[in-house]
Formats: sequence, structure tokens, C-alpha cells
Amino acid sequence: MKTITILLILTALALHLPAHGQQMSVTDDNGQQVNSIVHEDYTDIVCTSPTNATILRRRTVTILNEKARSQATFVCHCNSFHTLRKFRAIVTNLKGYTLQQLKKSDLQRSEYSNELATDAYYHYYEYLPPRYPFSITWEWEVACSDGLLAFPTFSPMNDYNQQVEKATYRLTTPPDLPVTHHVQNLPTAVRQEKDPKGNLLTTLQATNLTPLQHEPWGPDIRGLLPVAYFVPREFTYAKTQGSQKDWNSFGQWQYSLLQGRDQLPPQALQRLQEEAAACTDDLQRVALVYDLLARTTRYVSIQLGIGGLQPAPAEEVYRTGFGDCKGLSNYARAMLNALGIPATYAVISTENARFTTDFASAGQANHVILQVPLPGDTLWLECTNPRLPLGYVHSDIADHDALLITPQGGRLQRLPAYPDSLNRQETYARVELTPEGSAHITTRQRATLFQYEAQWPLTVTPPDKQKDYLRSGLSLIQAEVGNIRLQEEKQRIPALTTDYTIESRQYGTRTGKRLFLPANIFHPSFSVPRMEETRTQDICIGYGYLDSDTIDLQLPQDCVVESLPAPLQCQTPFGSFHASIIPIEGNCLRIVHRLHMKQGRYPKEQYADFVNFRKEIARGYGAKIIIRR
Repeated sequence: MKTITILLILTALALHLPAHGQQMSVTDDNGQQVNSIVHEDYTDIVCTSPTNATILRRRTVTILNEKARSQATFVCHCNSFHTLRKFRAIVTNLKGYTLQQLKKSDLQRSEYSNELATDAYYHYYEYLPPRYPFSITWEWEVACSDGLLAFPTFSPMNDYNQQVEKATYRLTTPPDLPVTHHVQNLPTAVRQEKDPKGNLLTTLQATNLTPLQHEPWGPDIRGLLPVAYFVPREFTYAKTQGSQKDWNSFGQWQYSLLQGRDQLPPQALQRLQEEAAACTDDLQRVALVYDLLARTTRYVSIQLGIGGLQPAPAEEVYRTGFGDCKGLSNYARAMLNALGIPATYAVISTENARFTTDFASAGQANHVILQVPLPGDTLWLECTNPRLPLGYVHSDIADHDALLITPQGGRLQRLPAYPDSLNRQETYARVELTPEGSAHITTRQRATLFQYEAQWPLTVTPPDKQKDYLRSGLSLIQAEVGNIRLQEEKQRIPALTTDYTIESRQYGTRTGKRLFLPANIFHPSFSVPRMEETRTQDICIGYGYLDSDTIDLQLPQDCVVESLPAPLQCQTPFGSFHASIIPIEGNCLRIVHRLHMKQGRYPKEQYADFVNFRKEIARGYGAKIIIRR
């Protein structure tokens, strides 16, 4: 029914095309806004052996407005395993008139990358529409050779407000090449059967997929999209053989890629042993290796070889002084092993906290770290950035699953999580106000854990940029920041203390004899989401923290308080907030704000309560104190 409705709308639109530059959107049967319509998404993969396959893709989409402009860009990622063989595209208006035809020679090829060394490149084309709406059909063919770790993903929807009318996926493999799969957010199941030639045919079809609407504080879109993943259970890749039937088997293959790559040259061993001679225990030896990484290596991304999955030899990292996450972790592992300290190579994702336990695949990880089990303690080393404190588990990997690569195979283990209340920022400020409304402010802020991590770039930032950064965190129109002093505590619970002064010629707003003073200048961007009549997604607070502010506001002797904001005390499932202002000695007011935000996922039915909680916090931070002479 939805398909018929949208086709009727598009037919009507075709009779009354908008003027040049005009844009439009339509709604589906549920009243959801639609910015683009995928009429067909077709994937046909013919795999003839464990190392070779041909992929045919065809996608037709109508783009209704500028919000969906990204759908008019074609990108095909290639490398030594994947080659673009054929391409064509046609652009039409809604009346069916051809606006442009494209062939493979029209594509641009780029090998620009953030990696120092890579065998990857991509073909791309960006169509710049003279008007909306229009339709575009892409059709291309990719040849795969020398191995297959994964088959293309079924992912017909890739944006908010996108209607998918029909999507088809066909995968043909030899009978001795079984396929495993994982499906999320799809109403239809994967079918597997034998075709007339005895090959294994894996199919999936979806129709009339409802558009996703962006909702504030909703889950990440990656967890909402309908998608299916497919991998060969047994694989051949770059002349190696492995299995993805489970994580243990996949870990065995990963371990085989490490063999012979942990050898250090004699001069490296000699230097290591000389520096370790003064160490009295294993923790000091681990700290020495971590410090050596910081002093003698740097990170550069290298995506060569077996799909970027095999680390560079430790000897090469020692010689060149650089490596990627794989190479640096393997190099640190080699040094620790040389000192008699076992260390385990661990693959992890910085994007998704959880691996799918019953579906093993290489694509679920994008990073490598090191696990070092010590008596009574386990350290996780971020070898990519050894300037972080030893043993600190940073925000991109805390509480994430890691796959430990051991001689016995792969083993899943979860990294430690920190309580939200330890992600602190404590601010103390003393404001000395003049009768004219200018102010001199001395400030001390101490940030720990993830809040430390967010402010750590200050330690490597030039002084002028430090001033800009600190000024941006103030809700003062005129503010000059100076006298900045930083003190970093590189411990397991790291902290950064920042002392600075603020000079403001206008602290508040004057009306006649009255001054309207801000209760708190340190939270200028605290946001309140819009209230929604219908909420379809759960509330996701991805980052929990504790902000504690104490501000002593010294008033001029000839001024009196006319009005103070009422105290606030909120206790909710999402967190708590306290606000109070009390007089203390010497014509001074003490302002105390304390916000504890709890990480978590909450039912959509509580959204109104969540918005109201945010409103109360914004009211507390944005309150005004009225004084008069």
C-alpha cells in the first residue's frame, strides 16, 4: 500500500515539476517525511571459488531535496582484492527525460588517504543537480580475487527519511563454501537453498521499509538501519586459510598472522635490557616499554598486505620508528616478551561496544590494543597513543568487547568500565564584581577520566589557542582569558587541573540601578531537546558524567540583593541536579550547581520526563541574580 501511495504522489509531481532550485518532500502512509525513495536496490554475487567472485549492483533512487543530496554520489572502494570492472549510470527527471548518462571513464579515481601506506583506492562521482527532484540509477560490477573474508552487506537504507520500496540480495556459492549471516532490524528472513546446479543460493528480499526519522537523544543510526551481514564460514585470503565459524576459530587465524613478527634486532634487545636493569618489578618494566613507545615511535596508518589485518614485523617498527595500531601493539608485545612479561594482542572496535557473540567476522573490529595480565591486576595498553597514562582505558574502548588473540584461538573479554560519577569536572571560581558591572574572575577546573580526555588537547595547544578554547566555554559576551596554568596527573585515574583568569567589562546586564547577573557562566551550550508528540525511539545517553560548580560572587559593598533564584533539587532516572545560592560572609554569594548525568538507555515513554529534566537544568544554569545599588 505504501508503494502505491508514493508512486501516485510521484506521478502527480511529475505533472507539476517545481521551478528551478525548488525542493520538496513527501510523506508516507504513516505521515513520516521522505527525502529520498529507493525504488530498487539489487545485489547479485556469484562466487565461483573461495578466492573469486563477481558482484553486480544496481540501485535506483529518487532524490526529492537537498537533504538527500548525498544519495547522488557514487563511491566504489577498491584494493588489491577488489576491482571495478563495469559502471554506468543514468539521471532522469520525474517525466522520464534523460538529464545525463555516465560511463566508467567519467569516474574519478582517488588514492588520497590518511594512511601512510595503503593499497586501497576508490572510484567516485558526485552529481550536482540543477534542480530537484530527479532520479538516478547506478549499475556497476566488481571483481573479487585472491580471497574473500566477507561478502557485500545487505544495506539498502543508509540515511534518515529514506523510503525503500524493494531490495533484493542474491548470493551464489559453491556447495563446499557455506555462508553464515547475521540480520538486524529486518522483518524478513534469509533463505538458503540449492539451485539447479547444486550451488548454495542465499537470498533476502525486503519491501516497503519504513523511513527512519531522526529523534534527539535517540540511538545511533547504525543500530536502527535494516542490515544483514554475510561471510564465508571457511575462507581463503591472501594465500592463507581460516575459519569464521566462531570467534575461537577466527582468533586462531589471526594468531597465525602474528607468527615470526615479534623478533627484535640485537641492538634493540641490548638497549631494552640496559634500560630495564633499574626496574624492580613487572609494573615498572611495563611502564618502561610504554615510555619507550612514546619516546621512539609515532603512529601512522598502514593498510598494506593481508587486508590491513597483519602487523608489520617488530624489527621493521624499531627500524623506521613508526607503525599503525597493529604494528605498535605487536612491537610493544615483542618488547614485553623479551623482558619475560606475557602480553596478548587484542582486536577491538572503537565504534561498537559489543561483538555479535554468535557471528564471527573480521569487519566487527577496527583497532588493536594490548592486554598485559599482571599478578592481581590487568593492564590494557593503548599503543597508538602511549602519551595517555599507563593503564588508562580511554573513552573509545572502555566497556567494549575485545577479542584476545591467543595460541588457543580467540576469546572475548570485556574491558573495564568507569562509574559515571568518576567522569568529573569540578569548577571553582571567584567573581569580584565592580559597581559598574565589570568583573575579575579567578578559575580552577579539575577534570578526571573522560572529561580529562576531552580537555587533554589543551596540554599540546599553543597559548593563543588555549585562550580561544577556554573562552568558548563561557557565556560572556566580553571576556579576556589569561594566566593559564596546566597541571596534568598521569595516573590510572588521570586528571588535568586548569587555572586561569577572566576579565570581563560586562558581567551581566544593567537596567537602571539594577544589575542582572548570570548564576553560572560555565555552561553556555546546555541544550534542551524539542518535545515530540510521538516518540518512536528509546532515549540514549551515551556519556555519563558529574559536573560540580562552586562560584563565589563577591558583590560591591554598596549593592544589595534584590532577588535570588529559588533552589532546585531534581532526582530522576536520568540523573540528578542541585542548584542553590546562599549568602556567605562579606557581602558574598555562594552559587552551587551539581549535575550527575547517568549513561544508559531509557524507554521512549519517559521522553517527556527527560525533556523536563533538561529544562530544569537549563533553568538552573541560566538563572539570573538581581542586585541594585
